[in-house]
Amino acid sequence: MFDMFLFVLTAIAGGIILYYAARKKTQRRIEALEEEIARYADVIAKIADVQSKTFEKFSRRFEELDERILDLSIPSWDTEMPLEKRHQVLALAKKGISINEIVERVKTPVGEAELILNLRKYQRGLKTTSAPKAMTARVS
Repeated sequence: MFDMFLFVLTAIAGGIILYYAARKKTQRRIEALEEEIARYADVIAKIADVQSKTFEKFSRRFEELDERILDLSIPSWDTEMPLEKRHQVLALAKKGISINEIVERVKTPVGEAELILNLRKYQRGLKTTSAPKAMTARVS
């Protein structure tokens, strides 16, 4: 009977030791995984930062190219110039030229010029609901 008691006691003690050893091993593994997750989070943050900076750089560059295209699209007084009306209207408006002069230079109806300018504002998020009333059309 005493042997059985020692056997059970030894089995319980061994079970407890194994439980704490496994728990400690599991805890170390969890800590290692948490450290690895932290490293991955740092790497992902750095990648996101690089992507954000790259996006901003290219966005600025595209805006510069758009501005350059508009500058090159300013029509002369020659109406035979084969430039796209939309670019002509936007380029002249950007220069602060009045809607009446834009219409005269581009040889387009007032409504079409206003539509082009309103669509541009809408694309940029201003979402105007009515045609501009001012005599000077300006695109930002």
